Amino acid sequence: MLTTSLSRLVFCGGVSKALSGRGHPMSKPRGGWHLVAGILAVLGTSLALLAGPAAAEERADFVLRSVGTADDDTTAVDDDRALVRTEDGATHRIDGANAFRGEGVLLEYTPEWGFSTGTNIWGAEAALVRTSDPTRFRIVAVNSIRIDPSRGGDTEIPPNGLVLSAGPGGDSDPVGFITDHFHVGEYVTITRPTSVTSTEQAHAIDPTAESNPDGAPYPGYRGPDQLVVYTPAYGSSTGTNQWGYEVIVRDGVVTALSGADSPIPEDGYVLSGHGVMADWLRRNAVVGASVTLSGHQVTIHRDVLTSIRNAEAAVAESEEVMQRAHDAYLNVPLAQARDRLDAARTWVRRAEDARGTDDQAALSYVDEAISAAREAYYLAMPARPADARGMWYRPVETSVEEIRRTLDRMRAAGMNELYLETYFRGYTIYPSAVSEAHGLPAQNPAFEGFDPLPVWKEEAAKRGIALHAWIDGLAVGNELGDGIGPILSTHPEWAAVDRDHADDPRPHPSANGFYWLDVSDPVAREYFLDLMVETVTTYDLDGINIDYMRYPVVEDWRKTFNFSPDARRAFERTHGVDPITLDPTDERWELWQRFVENEENRLVAELSARVKRAKPSAVVSAAPEGGTEAAKVHQWSDVVDVVIPQAYTPNLEAIRDTVAEMAGRMRGGQLVYTGVAPLYQRLPVFDSVRQAVGAKELDAGTVIFSFGQASVPVSEALSSGPWRGRAVPPGLRPVTAVKALLTQARTDVDEVYLPRDGIDSGVANALHGRVRDIVDDLSTTASAGHLRALTTRLLRLTEWTERQRDRGAIAPPVAANLTRQFTEARTILDYAIARTMR
Repeated sequence: MLTTSLSRLVFCGGVSKALSGRGHPMSKPRGGWHLVAGILAVLGTSLALLAGPAAAEERADFVLRSVGTADDDTTAVDDDRALVRTEDGATHRIDGANAFRGEGVLLEYTPEWGFSTGTNIWGAEAALVRTSDPTRFRIVAVNSIRIDPSRGGDTEIPPNGLVLSAGPGGDSDPVGFITDHFHVGEYVTITRPTSVTSTEQAHAIDPTAESNPDGAPYPGYRGPDQLVVYTPAYGSSTGTNQWGYEVIVRDGVVTALSGADSPIPEDGYVLSGHGVMADWLRRNAVVGASVTLSGHQVTIHRDVLTSIRNAEAAVAESEEVMQRAHDAYLNVPLAQARDRLDAARTWVRRAEDARGTDDQAALSYVDEAISAAREAYYLAMPARPADARGMWYRPVETSVEEIRRTLDRMRAAGMNELYLETYFRGYTIYPSAVSEAHGLPAQNPAFEGFDPLPVWKEEAAKRGIALHAWIDGLAVGNELGDGIGPILSTHPEWAAVDRDHADDPRPHPSANGFYWLDVSDPVAREYFLDLMVETVTTYDLDGINIDYMRYPVVEDWRKTFNFSPDARRAFERTHGVDPITLDPTDERWELWQRFVENEENRLVAELSARVKRAKPSAVVSAAPEGGTEAAKVHQWSDVVDVVIPQAYTPNLEAIRDTVAEMAGRMRGGQLVYTGVAPLYQRLPVFDSVRQAVGAKELDAGTVIFSFGQASVPVSEALSSGPWRGRAVPPGLRPVTAVKALLTQARTDVDEVYLPRDGIDSGVANALHGRVRDIVDDLSTTASAGHLRALTTRLLRLTEWTERQRDRGAIAPPVAANLTRQFTEARTILDYAIARTMR
C-alpha cells in the first residue's frame, strides 16, 4: 500500500535556497533553467492541512511559523498547526513538514520527503510508526547527540510512519521537548486542525498593463509573487505562463486545479498565483474548498467536508483514467485497479460516517481513500516495454554496502538507466591517472581510499541498470559551493575568461558563480578529453551524459566568455583582430560569438569521436537546459545519440512543447528522452508520476532529476505505474528494444484484443505471423540495409493494419495501439541505422 501523509499542517509561504537534497549535494544551480529549478525547489513538499490530492502531497521549503508550546485543546481552530502530546502530558506544535530544518522549529518528515531526513547532528529526532488509532504513534527511535554522541541527525523515515525533527535553539527548546519527553516504546498523539480559514489580498482583478504595472511584462499581466483574479470579463482564458498555479472557482467552490492559461468559467473565476502566492493556493485551494471574494480580499475555507470532497475528486479522476484505459484496450491490470478503487470508495464512506463525531478519524480515512485512489490511477497507466527509465544522481556512498542499498532502491523504482555524476567540482569520483599526470588530485577527497565506480558498474549491471557517466563538462568550480576547485587552483592558466577580466591572470567566476575551463587552451582540452575517455573505457560504462558544455549566456556583453589568451590569439589569426577591441556595435562581434560557439562545438565533436573510437556502443547524450543552450543543441546532431532536454517545469503542456520542439530541431536520427525535475522541485508524488509520462507520445524515455530526492512513495508509484515491469532502454539497445515492443504487440493481441473481440481471429493470426517474421529477422549484427528493409516492412504492416480497421476487422482503438507500436519500432530502428547502434 502506498504511504500517505499522516498529519497535515498549514504554514507560511516563503523562499529558501535549496542547493542540495536532504544532505545529498546534487543540485544543479545555474543560470537559465537550472536556476529556475533551484527557485522552484523552494516550493517543496508539505503535509498540507486536511486531506486531498493536492494537499496530501503538498510541497514545502517554507519560512516556518515561530515555535511555541501549547497545552490548549486540540480542537481549537485558532492555530493551524498539528499538536503533539507525549505520555507525560508535554505538548508542542509542529511548525512545518518536509522542509529544510531551521533553528528552533519542530518539523515532521514523512516518507514523501525521502528515505531519511538528511538533517545534521545539531538537533534531535524521533522516529514514529502508526498504530490502529489514527492519532496515536509508537516511538521506535530517538536520536540526539545529547543522548548518544554517535547518533544525531539523518534519521531513516519509517515507511508506515514519520520522523519528528527538532532544530536547536528557540524559546520553546524543541530539542529538549524530544530528548526529555520521548522514550522508545512509548506513544505520542498527533492531532490535526479540522477547520482553517485563510485570507490574502489579490493584487489585481482582470489585470491590464495599466492597472497592474508589476505584471505588465508577463503573460496574463501576472507579476512575481502576485495573486490575480480573472473573471469572465477578462476573456476566455487567463493567458498565463507555466510558472504559477491556478484554481478554478464555480459558485464559490474550488472545482479544478490548473497550471497555466486556464479557461475562465462563465459562472465563476480563476485564482492565479505566482511564487509565494502560488504556494498559498497550493496549500489552501484544494478541490471542494469554499472561496469568498470580497473586493480584492480572497478567503479560502476548508474543513473535514472539504477533505472528503477532495477524496471524492481523486476517486472520480481515477475512475476516468481507468475508463479511458478500458476504452483504449490497454494491457494494464484493471482488475487490481478496480480493487483499489473499491477500497477508496469504502474509505470515503467511512470518512463521511465519522465526520462530526470523530473528525480525526475522518481525516485519516480520507488519507487512505486518496492513497487507494492514487494506486488505482497508477495501475491504469500503460507501461512501455521499450522505454528509458532513468534518473540523474550525485553519489555520496562510500562503501559497497551503501552502493548496493541505493541500487536496490533504484531497481525497486523500476529504473533501467542511471546517470551517475562521476565528474563534478573539478574532481572525479574514482582515482584518475589522467588527473595525476597533470598534477591534479587523483580523486574527490570524499571517496579517498575507495574506488566506487567499479562497484556501481558491477552492481548496477546485476540489477539490469545501465550506467552512464554524467559529467559537469566545462564547469570546474563554483563560488557558491567549494570555490575555485582543484583544476584552476593548480592550473589558473586553464581558466576561461570573461571580457571584464581579460587582462587579469586570476580565474574569475561567471555571474552565476561558476568557474569555467578554457576550451581553446590545447592542454586543457587534451586533459578534459583524455579524462572523459578514461572514465568510459576504464570502467566499461554504457555512455556519457554531457552537461555544462556551453558558457553561460548573459545580457551584459562585458560579462561574456571566453576572452582567454588562447581564444584571443586563435581568433586574431583567423580574422586579423583581437576580439578584446570589439563590442556589439562592430559587425565582427557576431564573428567572435560564432567563434566561441564553434570552439564549444569542436570540443563536443572531439569528445564524441574519441569515446566512440574507444567504445563504439557507448551512448553519447546531451542534456541542454532551456533557452540558448537548447536552441543550439541541433549543432550537435552529427555527434550525439540521445538528447534529454531539461523540461524543468510543473506544467505538463510546457513539458510536451519542450520535447516536441527539441525533436523538431534534431536532424541526426537522435532519440529524445524527456528530462524532468519533479523530485528536485519537490512536487507531489502524483505530479511526479504524471511528469514521467508527460511527453510519452513524443519521447523514447524519461530521465528524472534526481534520485537524491526520491522516496519510497515515489518508487512505489513509478513501479506500479509507468515503470511497471521490465523495459529495454532504446538508446542503448535499440534492436532488443524493438523486439520487446513487437513481442508486446503480440501479447496484447492474445491477452486483450482477442478476449474483448477487438480483432478478428483470422486477422489476429495473420498479424501474429507478420510480426513474428519481423522479430525473427531482427539481429544485433544486422547491417544498415537489412534494418532499412525491416522499417519498410513495418510501414507496410502499419498500412495493412489500417486497412483491416477500415473493413471492420480491427477495432479503431486496437488499430491505434498497433500503429503506435509499429511507428515507435520504426523510429527506434531509424535511430539504430543513423547512429550505428545495435
